[in-house]
Amino acid sequence: MFMFLEGDRTYDIIYGLVTGGACIALAIPILIWVLPGRERSLFGRSIDPAQRLQLAYGIFCMAMGFTDIGCRAIPHGDLPLVHPTFFFMTVALLLALGPRVLALARQKKAAPTSL
Repeated sequence: MFMFLEGDRTYDIIYGLVTGGACIALAIPILIWVLPGRERSLFGRSIDPAQRLQLAYGIFCMAMGFTDIGCRAIPHGDLPLVHPTFFFMTVALLLALGPRVLALARQKKAAPTSL
């Protein structure tokens, strides 16, 4: 059923780079927006006032990206459930967080007001 996830060595490496790159591209703005002076709230201030959830998701996306790349780049035996699980986790992250990250990235940050 998930044979499209398996291929030769070149396919594995390219597939890992694409899926891993997508997760890393999602993680970078999420993590940057946690830095002091660059704060943007991914989940809203009422849900995540200290941005801990945002930081956790950023780290998870980064880890998922490097795991996608590493799993495909390092030769290993047949792991029948690992590749489909990683595929669905990657798709879930991209579909759940991707539109919000794009919307926040396109939004202009309001200029600070002085008193």
